[in-house]
Amino acid sequence: MSDSAHVASLEAVARFTTALRQFDDEATSVLLALDQQIQRALHWLDHEQPAYWRQQIRRQYDEVARTRTAWENCMLRTVAGDRPTCLEEEQAHRAAKKRLEAALAKPDQIRRWAIKVHQEVDEYRGRIGRLRHSLEGGVPRTIGLLERTQASLESYVEHRSGTE
Repeated sequence: MSDSAHVASLEAVARFTTALRQFDDEATSVLLALDQQIQRALHWLDHEQPAYWRQQIRRQYDEVARTRTAWENCMLRTVAGDRPTCLEEEQAHRAAKKRLEAALAKPDQIRRWAIKVHQEVDEYRGRIGRLRHSLEGGVPRTIGLLERTQASLESYVEHRSGTE
């Protein structure tokens, strides 16, 4: 084995170390941003949407009651001895009942979506765990190794140029 090393570029080691630091910073920043977006999405699904649909259900019950009252009042009226058909009121009541049915279905849909999203988030976190582990441990160790390697190579180059 030879006691000399062929080093093509100390600058390449320094550039690689800088690029690895930049990657570490950017990847950590992106993962943090993703975590924040995930938390917002989960909060929206777990808290905001159920509260919103509870409120909508109350509003739709009120609307059904209002349209039923309007329809019943219309049917009680007589105009010039004739009863009106009250078609508009009946249609409004039926439409309100359909909106209520749709609103009543939303909490179950949201619960199913929330379960699915939680499962997907758990899978994502499991898969991204290796990258996090590397960013927290492996990359800093590698940067340290590169810095020590660069220092050793610089020392070697200085020693070799001083003996020539």
